[in-house]
Amino acid sequence: MPIPEIDPIVNLPMITPFDDQDRIDHDAITRNVEKWMSAADEGTPAVGIFLVGSASGEEWFLNENDKLEILSTVKQTVGNDRCVMGGIDCPSVTETLKRAEAFVERGAEIVRIRIPRYEPVVLDYFQQVVPRCPVPILLMHQTNPERFGFAGTPAATPEVVGEVCSMDGVFGYTTDHDVRYEWRVGQQIPTGKRFWICNGSLILNGTLIGCNGTTTAFSNIWPAALHRLLRLGMAGEYREAQELQTHIQKIDAIMLPYQAAGVKAAMNLLGFEGTHPRKPIRPFPEEKIPELETALRNAGLA
Repeated sequence: MPIPEIDPIVNLPMITPFDDQDRIDHDAITRNVEKWMSAADEGTPAVGIFLVGSASGEEWFLNENDKLEILSTVKQTVGNDRCVMGGIDCPSVTETLKRAEAFVERGAEIVRIRIPRYEPVVLDYFQQVVPRCPVPILLMHQTNPERFGFAGTPAATPEVVGEVCSMDGVFGYTTDHDVRYEWRVGQQIPTGKRFWICNGSLILNGTLIGCNGTTTAFSNIWPAALHRLLRLGMAGEYREAQELQTHIQKIDAIMLPYQAAGVKAAMNLLGFEGTHPRKPIRPFPEEKIPELETALRNAGLA
């Protein structure tokens, strides 16, 4: 499927299901993707793009071939009904391009590239990567991806980020969690490029600084709510949106301290599969499950 053109777009950085032997469960991937594809916001599909290779997907516990195999399964499941994205986090120009080409061979229509965490090379890196990348690029500004819900030190100035975003071949940009900094970045993003907020708890804040989409761990749980929040925020209907945003914030506050394990715990309560983290990561604490279940139920989910 071509990359979606109608805003808002919810990008789902999907969790990776594992079986009881700690192996990637491709059957569970298929069933989870089918469940996500059924999510809708007032008749409109809630998920526009599936992302393979992210912090939500426990990317550090997967090798590059694992990610390619997962993307193949996702692509086979979605066919032409959804766009598929491959996630890359690599400071090497040569290796980044190799990974991008491998994703494209498996069916990716776009790649997400995390901005290198060494400011002096950021512009040089993208000046070499962007013209040679076989598909459009979504930039990800996440210098501490292991810290769910917290801003890292900026990887570059807003001006440098804006210069990269202005390059032909860049689809758009995803913020980190520092909204004050990201407002400055937003002033540099050229018209026509996507500007996405990175966290479910920040959706309305994101629309206040001009965001028109999201890629966030919370997409795994309730993508229709994020799509609706984006629509309401972009239309300036903040009073109507506030209750929904508060429900998301309450769920986030319980699960995100436990990172992917917390996301998976919420998904388990919602009927998804393969929802335990890969070893040696500890599962979500049993004593916290009633609190999480209550938050989901109060939001109308469980």
